[in-house]
Amino acid sequence: MKEIYIMLTQMGTLVCKSIKFYTKAKYNHVSIGIDPQLKVFYSFARRLRYFPLIGGFITEVVNEGLFKDLSDSPCLVYSINVDDSTYERFCSILNQYKMNAKKYKYYLLGFFGVLFNIPAHNEYRNTCAEFAAKMLHHSDIYKFSKSFSLVRPDEFHNIPGLKVVFEGTIKELNEKFSH
Repeated sequence: MKEIYIMLTQMGTLVCKSIKFYTKAKYNHVSIGIDPQLKVFYSFARRLRYFPLIGGFITEVVNEGLFKDLSDSPCLVYSINVDDSTYERFCSILNQYKMNAKKYKYYLLGFFGVLFNIPAHNEYRNTCAEFAAKMLHHSDIYKFSKSFSLVRPDEFHNIPGLKVVFEGTIKELNEKFSH
């Protein structure tokens, strides 16, 4: 058995604060990973620290970049156990994203689709939750009962079999799992 990790965060950026105002959810960003040290995650988000409109597929490192700058931000990390073949399928799909990272963009229209409950689809554009939902679906880990583009980060709590690995701040996560 292997583990896949799902991290939910509420970063202190203006964009995240605005999303929280609308959703009222505790966490409004989702990332996924396979690193048992809980340092490296993947998502769709901003690529430039001070310009949120340029975004896409990114690697998020817990003690770098925005996570380092906003390390007091709350986070929750879940793990889900999967068999070896599911894990390999997940890694294969993730590697396709990593190898083609420049092709992928953040889907701002998709974000507005979530706000107004209007599905939007673009193969190379995703929101963070859409990306994570696609990864779980295509790996046969979990299938949401709605369009990928309408999945919100606060819905990942409902996935059966999740185990809480950590809840606290990003700084505390980094300190607890650094070896």
